[in-house]
Amino acid sequence: MSVEELREKFRSWLIEFVDRFREQMNSLSSEEQSAASRTLDDFSSPCQLVTVWAREPEFQILLFAHLIEVEDKTIEIYGPVENVRLIDCLESEVLNSPLVTKMGKENVEAYIINTLRQLQRFYNPLHGTVKPQVDGKTRTGDSPYGVGWLILGNLMGLNTEELINGCIKGIASAAKPAITAPPPEEKVIVAGFGTYIYPPIWVGQIPEPKSLKEKIVGTLLLKYSFERITTGMYKQHPFILTRDGYIAIGEKDRLKALELLNEIMSTLLVLGIPTYAIRESDLGEATFREKGASIGWGAGGLRASLFTERLSMYPSLIEKTLVQEEKIAKATRWADILTSDARLKTLLLLYLETHTHFMNTEYKQALVMGWVMLEEFYVKDLWLSQISKVIHDESRLSKLGSWDVDRQLETLNMAHVLNTHEYDLLMKIKDARNEAVHEGKDPKREIVEMCLKLVADVAQKYIGTRLGTVLSTL
Repeated sequence: MSVEELREKFRSWLIEFVDRFREQMNSLSSEEQSAASRTLDDFSSPCQLVTVWAREPEFQILLFAHLIEVEDKTIEIYGPVENVRLIDCLESEVLNSPLVTKMGKENVEAYIINTLRQLQRFYNPLHGTVKPQVDGKTRTGDSPYGVGWLILGNLMGLNTEELINGCIKGIASAAKPAITAPPPEEKVIVAGFGTYIYPPIWVGQIPEPKSLKEKIVGTLLLKYSFERITTGMYKQHPFILTRDGYIAIGEKDRLKALELLNEIMSTLLVLGIPTYAIRESDLGEATFREKGASIGWGAGGLRASLFTERLSMYPSLIEKTLVQEEKIAKATRWADILTSDARLKTLLLLYLETHTHFMNTEYKQALVMGWVMLEEFYVKDLWLSQISKVIHDESRLSKLGSWDVDRQLETLNMAHVLNTHEYDLLMKIKDARNEAVHEGKDPKREIVEMCLKLVADVAQKYIGTRLGTVLSTL
């Protein structure tokens, strides 16, 4: 059968479908008929239809509207067209149609784009043959009324009576007032802000594949993702961590929530979990109740793919670091204790920022932040500890304590407090930092790596000293 003959056959089917729909609509009360425009099934007059017909594999997109200025039962059919030529057909013909323009070209285009993206999930050969069906109905516009149907397979191959009966039943139901008892109020556990830990983690062990299918395509993690692993308090704020690494804290002030979450991130980093700093744009509002939850997410960034994956019905392709529940619990306990010291809190957050910039290949920023940490928490402390051993006069200590870092380094080296290797390393880092700040030069990766290693050593030393004084509480 030629393309023209196929189109004519489909056109006749659509006209008969609309006529039979209207016959059944006449059996409804006037009140029920008036509810049709609130549904996605209204083929009452005037009605115009546009069909995009693709094949290999076959699917159809049916668009219909109620345009007073266009003749009733105006029908446009594009295709059948092979999928490899479908986008060209959409761009050159469908979206240039005067009828589509009247329907609302931008709305139709947005619907088609979203539909074609969603369609890809149906045609994985490992998921089997797709059953012919009307897979989805979507409102494309309100003024004018516009609706899009996605048909997997061919609309003519479906049971016409069942299809029309379903439309009529939906219209009749829309006319009835919804009488439902309000659901009981669920206790809110956390109401604040949250985001994903990044790089992605998985708390506990990823379930082993239970079937050949799971061994081939991967284990579907969606059903485990929402499991709450940790529910507790952090600095008088309730917080929750899910199995797939989403963390939320009960603080309504966005910047305060950001600070609290980054305190936990910095402690995870110290414990060997390579976390990145959370940015304000990463945060979304989060509400966790006893049984349900609603979470939002920020404007994009590294964590966006994790939010998309959470809603996916397919196995994860993103590699995750496995973290034991005990380590998460330890991190929150440590963070609470360590950040109660303002100076140690500053050190932890600087370390987190330095690490994050380095991992994002922002070497200039990493070097600047790292040097601030080395100058303030390593060189300065080393200098003050040495001069306080031999000088006890407060005014002299204050004068010597204000020496610039160059004098401090030279003196510490001459006094053999810093050996030649340590001195040379600090000077290399300082010179590279000065070139980056004053001349805009990009530092070499090797220098930044050395800086990061030294920063990590300083952080571990400080934390070890602090924890030694409170070991009994842990």
